[in-house]
Amino acid sequence: MATQIWRRRRESAAETTAPAGAVSGARTRRWDTTRVRRFQRHDGLSAFVWLAAWTITLVLLFGIALTWGGANQANNVVHGVMRAGTWLASPFDDVFRNDDARKQLTENWLFAAGVYLVAGRVLAWLLRW
Repeated sequence: MATQIWRRRRESAAETTAPAGAVSGARTRRWDTTRVRRFQRHDGLSAFVWLAAWTITLVLLFGIALTWGGANQANNVVHGVMRAGTWLASPFDDVFRNDDARKQLTENWLFAAGVYLVAGRVLAWLLRW
């Protein structure tokens, strides 16, 4: 029954969107897909850039969470994440200054994560052209 309802809806939509002079009951596309560029799929390189930007952002956010959670810095995983985050956020050291070291790390790393995410999105978008 549900398939019949959807079939009727599709047929009525096709009839209402048919251009002038078209044969009655002819199926037409509702949207011109050649004009819609924002729904275009990523190619390999732009998808890699977007994935790298998300990976960097997640490493920085995970490092912030480990800092605020009071994780054991002697643990190899925690130490690796913190070293990677420190290296990734090094261009953004001391953008924000704060007396509390955790707050300063949080502010600087959040800023770095935002910059990496926006730059990765713009670069991925430019690579799709």
